[in-house]
Amino acid sequence: MEDGAGTDWLVRTAVEVDAAAIGELQVRSWRHSYRRIVPDPVLAGLDPAHSAGRWADHLRDGRFTVPLAVQPADSVLGAFCAVGAVRNEARDGRPGVRTGELYALYTDPRALGRGAGPSVHGAGVDRLRTAGYRHAVLWVLTDNPRARAFYARHGWRCDELVEREEQGGVPLPVVRYSRALAPPG
Repeated sequence: MEDGAGTDWLVRTAVEVDAAAIGELQVRSWRHSYRRIVPDPVLAGLDPAHSAGRWADHLRDGRFTVPLAVQPADSVLGAFCAVGAVRNEARDGRPGVRTGELYALYTDPRALGRGAGPSVHGAGVDRLRTAGYRHAVLWVLTDNPRARAFYARHGWRCDELVEREEQGGVPLPVVRYSRALAPPG
């Protein structure tokens, strides 16, 4: 997570061949951003190739859209997010309101403060909006104040609903954020 400006980023939609770069960035981001939040053995056990395989599957099945922020000069990946239909309609949906979800947003530690995160965040929210979603949710680790502040600055409101997600056999508390999405244009 980050905020700021600096480098102009080219935002494009990921395709399957981007999976390796996405997997590597996700692992780098976890190891940087989740130190002291996620146990060290869990972070050490993260495998970029495994992550890349999962992202290749996601990109192949088309369930979500993955905006990427890349540097125009060399196509180096600075950040990505993933958006689509809400995963748990019963828990996160709003009656009569089409609800989407921001599943993930990761920024390369080397791109923090350079605008990559806000670039993909804006693209992800726009893609939800243009797909007809009128409300959106996301889940973030409760012990991640930097990410929580980022989302608050970008119009998300903490709902105070806390659940646990398991990573490497370790239950981690996550909290839900939500926001309304105005109709396009």
